Amino acid sequence: MSESNHQAIPDYAKVVLVPVANPATAPHMLHLGSIMAHPANGRVIALIVSLGDPESLAKSASQLEPIVAEFQEAGHPVELVTEVATSIARGILDVARDTMADLVILGIMKPTRGQAAMGTIAEGVIATAPCDVLVYRHATKTEFSRIIVPVDGTLVSRVAARTGILLANGYGKPIEAMYAQPGYYPEWQGLARIEQSLQEIPGGRICKRTVVKAADPASGVLSRLSEDDLVVIAAPRLSAFEKWLSGDFSQAILDHSPGAVILASRRTGEDGRVGAVRRRLRALTPTLTRVEQEEIVRQSQEMASPSLDYFVLIIIAALLASFGLLQSSPAVIIGAMLVAPLMQPLIAFATGLTTGRLELMRQAVVTGIQGILLALLIAVGVGIIAGTDLPTSEMLARGSPTLLDALVAVASGLVGAYATARKDIPAALAGVAIAAALMPPVCTVGLGIAMQNINLAAGSGLLFLTNITSIIIAGWIIFFWLGMRPRMVETSRRRQYISVAFLVILLLPVVILLLRLSNTSGNRNVIEQKVIAAFAPADVVGIQVTQGDTLHVVATVQSEHIITTQTVRDAQDTLTAELGEPVELEVIYLQVVKPAAP
Repeated sequence: MSESNHQAIPDYAKVVLVPVANPATAPHMLHLGSIMAHPANGRVIALIVSLGDPESLAKSASQLEPIVAEFQEAGHPVELVTEVATSIARGILDVARDTMADLVILGIMKPTRGQAAMGTIAEGVIATAPCDVLVYRHATKTEFSRIIVPVDGTLVSRVAARTGILLANGYGKPIEAMYAQPGYYPEWQGLARIEQSLQEIPGGRICKRTVVKAADPASGVLSRLSEDDLVVIAAPRLSAFEKWLSGDFSQAILDHSPGAVILASRRTGEDGRVGAVRRRLRALTPTLTRVEQEEIVRQSQEMASPSLDYFVLIIIAALLASFGLLQSSPAVIIGAMLVAPLMQPLIAFATGLTTGRLELMRQAVVTGIQGILLALLIAVGVGIIAGTDLPTSEMLARGSPTLLDALVAVASGLVGAYATARKDIPAALAGVAIAAALMPPVCTVGLGIAMQNINLAAGSGLLFLTNITSIIIAGWIIFFWLGMRPRMVETSRRRQYISVAFLVILLLPVVILLLRLSNTSGNRNVIEQKVIAAFAPADVVGIQVTQGDTLHVVATVQSEHIITTQTVRDAQDTLTAELGEPVELEVIYLQVVKPAAP
């Protein structure tokens, strides 16, 4: 980003979010938030995040309400908000997005044993927050006499300088811009670096300029600090290797500064109207923290591993789905949806695909195939025992897949992945959606095999394969949207390329099948209209369409009157002329016999 664009970034925030938990430090944190908020229309939100304990939440709220009331009486726009979440970091991030916060202020404790630990909460919020973040490292003294801003002429140091100037104005304290350089460099060179950092920054003239002679920048700055100083530094976005190579200046200041420290993490490149749109769009993306991503991977590893519960639920779901299909009972089929666990290996495969974990993908494939084969065998056995040769309307519906069926699978995959990532969404909701697109089709395949109805089995198999790939791809889309990526620490670049290749391989058949289903769906509408018109006033209770060299249509017709061969031939000729391709029409005639009138 250019320097001129950087100047347009606003310093004041309209919405400042301050997570508070300790009543002792809350007043100081809220005062800091009030200073960072816009003087005219800014607002400060004091946030309490609860992990689900009502008593603890009520206790924290009762302790903080008087503090918030004092700020309100003093004319500061502070409000108290409570949030129940699965983790502290998730609660902060969700409220930051819901309120369109411009700034989040976090607090961490002073160093213990010479090291200031950011903690998983602060690290997760800094990495994934949709807005700027300030981390306040507490010190023994809450008051300070001056503000120190280490600068080096880089864009990162300009972020710290702008934040420090804003704090100096708010607290009414002097501010000093400090640059550390080796002793063999002339002082004017260091002063030039300071001027470069403060150039065109509003209020930069109030900063005192100081050049420190030191071999190491961190030790040079630390040598000039006291307990009465507040140090403002920026959080550089460095990899672990870069920190090891060049030294982590910010961590050294956090560890050894005798006074308080503010670490500023600012999202740059979002100025003007375009930047505002980007911020709003980013607020709609609930990016997962590293801890949440690791939890999803751990959970996926469990879902990809076969267990006794998995196979027991497969057996129960397959029996229920088979009985429901034979009875044409939606209620029984829904029962199968509630217990079917086929979603688990598919979501696990999508996780492995997104994060580049080939072993997780392999295990998910093995577990999924085992469950599918078990369900298929059960459905075949139920079909043989039932001994029926007539498919029901529920079976015919799944034996003639349409584009809408594929879209149901896509929606199921989206819900399943999102519910897996967002712990506060009931998992049963995802299970129902996934099962609706998987267990009934695979059982229809088995029943079709038992009935020796190849067209029925082939149509259901086509729907089943399309649903599997659609669910996996939809899951990948959700996980990718939530910020999950392959990590070089855990997987090689070669494995990342393999993951992309897997995705392409999955996409090709899905595109082909969707195009085919789209064409079949259009033909089906025409076929239904013409068949109903040809056999009126008879009731057409089911239509099965199979696309091959010749379009094969099987219509189940229920009528009191005899249906002749000529009527069937006329209907077949009408379909051939309407669709512009050969059509083979087969009618299953169900005669309705009523008792004679007395």
